[in-house]
Amino acid sequence: MNKKEVIFLVEDNIGFALSTKKGLEKELGFKVIHFETGEKLLEYVEQNPETIPTAIVLDYYLNSMEAAAENGGEIMFKIKNPDKRVNPFRKVPVIMLTSANELTTAITLLKKGAMDYILKDEAFFENLVKTINNIINIRNYQTEIILHKQKAETYKKRLTGMSIAFVLIITALIIGFILK
Repeated sequence: MNKKEVIFLVEDNIGFALSTKKGLEKELGFKVIHFETGEKLLEYVEQNPETIPTAIVLDYYLNSMEAAAENGGEIMFKIKNPDKRVNPFRKVPVIMLTSANELTTAITLLKKGAMDYILKDEAFFENLVKTINNIINIRNYQTEIILHKQKAETYKKRLTGMSIAFVLIITALIIGFILK
């Protein structure tokens, strides 16, 4: 039985979160786990370190339900913490969402490790699905490259072995010819 892929969705607007969750589950067939704040995501990750998502969809402004909630950028930095020695979440792609078209925020987040920065506009869901599909394609290409590298290494070893055998046979024939 194949394990369903998981997406973490961090969104404080419940209506928006539920429609996004249902849409992603229907469109991609993934399991979507929703968190209302980044702190709840961090708590879940701490308690369930074996659940590594395909992607994390993270709203930038997360303080509508809890005024003191950290923003998505702060949560992303904690998730991708490069100082943590073993961090399986460091390589998990993060897709930032926002209703504010703030170029400097977008640039900062992309430089700090976000894979994409998507506006909550009329093309939002289509853009989100495209980005998630790109993540899956990149992951599949990376896996394929690793397999081809392993095959190439196997062929290289086999060719080296055959070359040595060929040299030994030629050497033996030459020695045999000389000794006659």
